Amino acid sequence: MQQRTIINNVAILDHERTITCGHIKISNGTITEVSDAPFVASSSHLEQDVVHNYEGKLLMPGLVNTHMHMPMSILRGVSDDLPLDRWLKEVIWPLEGKMTREMARAGIGLSLIESIRSGTTAFSDMYHLAREDAHELAVASGLKAQLTRGMITAFSNEQENEQKLQQASEFAKAMNDDSTGRLRGALFPHATYTNSLSFLYRVRDVAEREQLDVQIHIAETEKEVKEHVQQFGKRPVEHLLAEEIIGKGSLLVHSVHVTDDELEQMHEASVNVSHNPQSNLKLGSGIAPVEKMVDQGIVVSLGTDSAASNNTLDVFTEMRQAAMLHKGTSKRAEAITADDAFKMATVNGNKSIGFHKSGLIKEGYDADFILLDVSAPHLQPYRNRVGTVVYAANKNDVTDVYVNGQAVMQNRVIVTLDEEKLLFEANRAQQELLGIHV
Repeated sequence: MQQRTIINNVAILDHERTITCGHIKISNGTITEVSDAPFVASSSHLEQDVVHNYEGKLLMPGLVNTHMHMPMSILRGVSDDLPLDRWLKEVIWPLEGKMTREMARAGIGLSLIESIRSGTTAFSDMYHLAREDAHELAVASGLKAQLTRGMITAFSNEQENEQKLQQASEFAKAMNDDSTGRLRGALFPHATYTNSLSFLYRVRDVAEREQLDVQIHIAETEKEVKEHVQQFGKRPVEHLLAEEIIGKGSLLVHSVHVTDDELEQMHEASVNVSHNPQSNLKLGSGIAPVEKMVDQGIVVSLGTDSAASNNTLDVFTEMRQAAMLHKGTSKRAEAITADDAFKMATVNGNKSIGFHKSGLIKEGYDADFILLDVSAPHLQPYRNRVGTVVYAANKNDVTDVYVNGQAVMQNRVIVTLDEEKLLFEANRAQQELLGIHV
């Protein structure tokens, strides 16, 4: 008889239901029962069952970060208060040109530690360096991940660009075939302004042939949109949709400057959006029309972008920001409700990166969940509502993280990675990159 894990004496919350005190049963990484009463051992209780009592804690779906660049965590704090174009050209790209694989690996390790401590159970990562290291460390971490090899081809020749596409495609297929079942792949050309239209056609053709989803940074700034219109006579989103470079299952990162017509086309094409509110604000890029996206039925998720432009990988703060920001811009308190933001951070995020049986505390769903200590003053008096999580909870409340029923963090101790070692390596990597001698 297979061993079951029982998480007992917990409040339970997702966007479909709330339970004041109950338990869940897990078998083979899947939730097999959700009960609104505490578990009591009986004749049906198996001797090999493992029962964890988490009295005073809240069990909820793990959070999902649908856009980040893990190696860039070693660039945290190197540049603030610049617009995107200057930030990239004057600071980030020159530093990335000096980044070694070992430095990139250090950033990956740091990102995974921060993500786990922030209650993230799944994420999407795009970068061009250390992809094998990202694969290795993601598997070791126990988290779910969509890993992509980013492509910038504006500064290389046709032969090199074709090699980049082949490498990206092979990597994406390898992620989809990974034996753990916790990884996904996709094709990620960086943006329209860093790749030619002819190359994007090649991405389209390879994606169709290999059945791979496409992601892209798009319509992030007014400058990007204006220059695209000047060159092609169309706005970037409408252009790529018309050329079928993006379509069903594509994840459009940012989508800040899109028109009502484009939103309608996005809905008709069944594309998804990764909303990165804090990065967009910090870089002065603007505010995406997320309320209109939700009204259109577009699946919107949340991303942090990199720790160089945010400067954290904390989805709790993105969730709160998403709920607050659009109330202020619309002057309507009901714009983007707590439930809307919670869905973006959980079930929508999982759908957007290929984990369709995660994001709910529900029978038949993957046992991907986190536990929060709700005894802190900022959560008292405690009410088991989505609004409490969105508006009051934070990453420091997270005590335990489970993915596929396996513990990744228990009682605030990460059990899958060597946190002390990875933090040391990340600090050393930034010092080497910046030429700091300590």
